[in-house]
Amino acid sequence: MATVSHLRASPVKGLNQTERTALTLVPGGIAEDRRFVIVEDGRALYGANLPELAGTTADWDDAAGSLTITFADGETVTGTVTTGEEAVAYASGPRAVPGVVVSGPWAAALSTRSGKDLTLIQTPIGRGSPGPITLLGDASVDRVAAELGVPGLGTKRFKMSIQIAGTGVYEEDEWSGRDVRIGDAVVRVGGQVPRCVLMTRDPDTQVRDYPVLKAILAHRTPMASGEAPLGVYATVVEPGVVRVGDDVEPV
Repeated sequence: MATVSHLRASPVKGLNQTERTALTLVPGGIAEDRRFVIVEDGRALYGANLPELAGTTADWDDAAGSLTITFADGETVTGTVTTGEEAVAYASGPRAVPGVVVSGPWAAALSTRSGKDLTLIQTPIGRGSPGPITLLGDASVDRVAAELGVPGLGTKRFKMSIQIAGTGVYEEDEWSGRDVRIGDAVVRVGGQVPRCVLMTRDPDTQVRDYPVLKAILAHRTPMASGEAPLGVYATVVEPGVVRVGDDVEPV
């Protein structure tokens, strides 16, 4: 039986995910994930656009409305979120990301650290990313590591929501169009996740280390867009809580 090996989320898109013991899946996606988006000149930024923020994490207490951003050197910026005017940022595609502008100390702190003029917006659940949930098998990560000739690639590099033990290499791709029960929830698997240059960088330092994209394309067919595929998107069919160790089973 396949089981959940890792769960990750970041309430601020583009910042490092943190390991979670549980995630709450709601109709739009993951309640704890990508609730805020960093914006520059109307453009929604990704981690690859923010190398100066390597190692930065965030914590969001939805009930209290409190957001904390912790930089790699330990400095924290925290407060209660208040929002103002509506805003729309554009991610690659272009894909519209609707939200409301956040007031508070976070945008100024992120701007100072990055050297960019940044705004922070709060977005509805599931709108901060092209797919609200991502799945990846441990065996698939191991296959890429083997192609590179390295013992492992860690658990953070690929920025997936749910990582799965006990599946075959790229077995998650075979679930496209199917429903999969994970813990208390059921998700519907969609298409492959196209991987970007961020995969070639150490997730904590943003320093380039391994040619991961080349390694994937050395043994996998590229997507129609030419990008390297790894992992799959999913949407929520039945909401529920997913925990590390939960069974994963196509239904």
